[in-house]
Amino acid sequence: MFSFPLILLFSIVLIAGTLRKLLRRCMQQQPDVFPASTGLPPCSVPYHPIYGHMCDIVSSPDSARFKSVFVDHANSSGLSTLWYLNAPCIGVLKAEHAKFVLRNSIERTGATMILRHFKKVLGQDSIVMIDCGESSKELWRTHRNLIKVGFTKNAVNNMANKVWQVANGFTSSLLRECAKNDLGTKQGSYCAEAADIFKWATLDIFGKVAFNYNFGCTDSLSTTPLAHSLNYTLEDSNTRCKAANLLNPTYQLYCLPTKRNRDYKHHRQNVQDLLKEICQQRAQEINNQNKVPEDHTNQPKKDDLLTILLKSKLESQGAKRDDTYDELVEMLLTVFFAGYDTSSVLLSMVMWSIATNPSIQQECAMEAQDASSTSSQKEPSLHEDASQWESRLAFCRAVILETLRLHPPVTLNSRVFNKDVKLDGCTIPKRTRVYLPITQIHTDERNFARPTEFLPERWVRKNATTDRWLARDFKTEPSFVENDLAYIPPANPQYVLTFSDGARNCIGHRLALQESTMIFACVVRDLTVNVPKGFVMQKRKKFALAPPVEMPLIFRRREKQS
Repeated sequence: MFSFPLILLFSIVLIAGTLRKLLRRCMQQQPDVFPASTGLPPCSVPYHPIYGHMCDIVSSPDSARFKSVFVDHANSSGLSTLWYLNAPCIGVLKAEHAKFVLRNSIERTGATMILRHFKKVLGQDSIVMIDCGESSKELWRTHRNLIKVGFTKNAVNNMANKVWQVANGFTSSLLRECAKNDLGTKQGSYCAEAADIFKWATLDIFGKVAFNYNFGCTDSLSTTPLAHSLNYTLEDSNTRCKAANLLNPTYQLYCLPTKRNRDYKHHRQNVQDLLKEICQQRAQEINNQNKVPEDHTNQPKKDDLLTILLKSKLESQGAKRDDTYDELVEMLLTVFFAGYDTSSVLLSMVMWSIATNPSIQQECAMEAQDASSTSSQKEPSLHEDASQWESRLAFCRAVILETLRLHPPVTLNSRVFNKDVKLDGCTIPKRTRVYLPITQIHTDERNFARPTEFLPERWVRKNATTDRWLARDFKTEPSFVENDLAYIPPANPQYVLTFSDGARNCIGHRLALQESTMIFACVVRDLTVNVPKGFVMQKRKKFALAPPVEMPLIFRRREKQS
C-alpha cells in the first residue's frame, strides 16, 4: 500500500514539473515558435503560458479551436507552427508533406503519464507503445517483423471466409431482433447504439481471425463476460488518461486499494489467463502436428493469426524455447487495441453516411445482394469464396474509403525527426514534433477535389458493359473534363492517411478494410439503416479517436429487389 507521504511526493513532483514549464515559458523572449532563419511561419494563435496550444490540439477535430491552430493560421504551403507545452511543433496540411514526414521518420513521442496506462494493458514492448528512438528502434523492428507475417495479403485473404461468416451471423441476429417487433407487419425495427453493436461484431471477428475463438457477442447482441473484460481494460485506460484525471492519485496509482484498481486487476487477469491458455493449447497442437507426417494427420490446419505468429516465433527461436508466451499475448492485445475502437467508430460513421444518403445506400444494397448470389457470369458468390470481396463489393468498399476520408477514426498523428530536414524550402530543426491533422488534410482542396462532399464515385466507376463498379486509377484517368461540371476526378488512395504511411503504417489495414466492408455489405444487403428524425451527429474527443457522441440506428428488414 502507498502511504500518504508517497502520495504527497507524487503530487509535489507533478506540481514542480508544471511550475518549471511555466517559468521557461514566461522567460521565453522570442514571440515566434521558430527562428526566422528556418523559413517557418510565425505563430499568431494565442497560447496558454503553461500548456501552450495543447488544449487546442486535443480538442475535437471539428471544433473551431482545432481548426484555428492547424488551418486558419497556416501559410500558403499548409504549414503552421504551435506550442505543445514548452515544445515547439509544426502542423502540415498538404498530403505530399504528410507522406514525406511519415516516410522519413518512425519516431513519435507521447506524454509519459498517458502512455504508461496503455503499457500496463498492452505490455511495455507493444509495437504501438515503442517510440522508436535510437535505443528502441531494433526492438520495434524485431516485433514488427514478427507480427507482420500475420497480415500479408495472402494471410488476410485466408481470413476472408471467417470474417464473412461472422458478418452474416451478425446480420442474422439483427434480422431476428427486427422480427421480434414486426407484429405481423414485416416492418418491425430494431434500435441500437452503433458503438455497442459494432464493438460486438469487431470483437467476434477478432476472436475468429486471431485465435479461432467465439466470444458470442453477435449471437446474443450483448457483451459476454470475457468480452466485457477485454472492453473494460481498454476503457479503463482511456478513463485514466482523461485530462481531468491526470492529477488524481486514485486514477494514476494502481496500488491504491480502490474499487477501480480491484476491477482493473480482475479484468486484466481474466484477459491474460485466457490468452495464455489459448497460446499454450495452440503451441501444443503445433508440436503434435510436427511429430506426425502431414499425410497421416486428420486434424484440420488452423490458419488464424495466432498459429501464424507461433510458427514464426518458433522458427526465429530455433532450439532456444520460450514457453511464457508473454510476447504473443502482447501482440494479440495490440491487434485488439488497434482495431477495436477504430473499426467501431468507422462503421458508426459509415451508417451515418448511408442513412443520410439513401441513393448511395440503395446502390450498396444492390451490389451486396448481387455479390451474395452466383452471378450471370457464373462467378461464385461470396458465400462460396469470400476472398473475392474487393471486386464483388467495389462500391461498398468505396463507401468505406470515402468515410475514412471524411470521418477518420484517428484524427491526429505525429512524428519526430532525429535530424534537421528541409520541407518546401523550410528547415525543420532536429527533435521537432510534426503534427498531421488527418481530418483537415483529407478535406483540403489541395489534396482532394470537392473535398467536403461525400462522393464514393471518386474511388470507383461503373463499367458500361458489365454494369459492375470498378476501382478507378488516378494515374491514368484525367483530373478534369472540359465542359463537364459534373465530372468527379479520381482520388489518390495514397492521400488517405487513416492507416498512416511509411514503415510505421498500420499493419492491419488490409484486415480493417476487409472486415468493415463485409460487415457493412451484409447489414445493408438485408436491412435498411436510418437515424431518428432530426438527429444531429456530433463528435467527441476520446484520446486519439473522434467517435460520435451517440449514434442511434434504426434497422428494418429490406425488401429484396427482383
